[in-house]
Amino acid sequence: MLKIVEKLKAKSISPQNESPIKIAVLGDSVTHGCFELIKKGENNFDCIYDYEAVYHRVLSKKIQTVYPNCPISVINAGISGNCATDGANRVERDVITSHPDLCIVAFGLNDSIQFEDPNIYTNALSKIFDALIRSEIECIYLTPNMMCTYKMPELLNDPFLNMMGDKCSASQNNGTLDAFVEAGKALCDEAGVTVCDCYSIWKKLAENGADIPVLLSNRLNHPTREMHFIAADALFKTIFN
Repeated sequence: MLKIVEKLKAKSISPQNESPIKIAVLGDSVTHGCFELIKKGENNFDCIYDYEAVYHRVLSKKIQTVYPNCPISVINAGISGNCATDGANRVERDVITSHPDLCIVAFGLNDSIQFEDPNIYTNALSKIFDALIRSEIECIYLTPNMMCTYKMPELLNDPFLNMMGDKCSASQNNGTLDAFVEAGKALCDEAGVTVCDCYSIWKKLAENGADIPVLLSNRLNHPTREMHFIAADALFKTIFN
C-alpha cells in the first residue's frame, strides 16, 4: 500500500494534526490539460485547456469523495510538448521544491515521436525516479494513452496536422510507442516504482473494436474529456490497491 493512503487515513481521523496533502503530476500536454487544437496562424497552433476535465483533477475529486474532510492540492507540472528528458531537467524546480506526498510521472507520447531509442526515454525516467526517491517522494509511473491509429479527414486539410498525423500514427502502428511503454515498465520493475498501466487499457479497447482517433479530442494524441476518466480510475485503483 502506498504511504499516501496512510496519510489520507490519518488526515481524515485527525485533520488538525496532519499537514495538507499534495499530489504532483509531471508530464506532457495530456497532463498539462490540453484538448482540442486551435489554429492561430501558419503552422501555429494552441490548445483548448480544460483543467477541470484533466485526469488528475478527476482523481482528486474521487479521493475527496472518499475522504471529504481531506482537501487535496494538485501541483500541475505538465507542459505541452515535453518529453521525459525535459521532465528530468525540471523535476527539482517543478516538483521536489513543493514537497508533495506523491508524484505521478506521465511521459511517452512525444518521446516516441522524437526519439527512436527507448533508452533515451528510460534514462530520463530513471533520473526523475532517482530524484524523487532521494527526496522521499512516492512516485507512480502512469503509462500514456494510445495515439491515433489512422488520420481522420479533418487532419488532411492542414499540412502541419497531416504531418503530425503521420508521426503519431506511425509511432502507434509500428510498435514504437509499445516499445517505449514496455521499456518504462521494465525500468519500474528494477527501480521498485509503482506502475499504473493506462496504456494496456487503451490497447484492450482497441483490440475490442474501439475507434481510437474518435476518442482523441485533437484526433492525434489528446484524450477526450470522457477518456480522462480512464486514467483517473486506473490511478485511483492503483493508489488504493
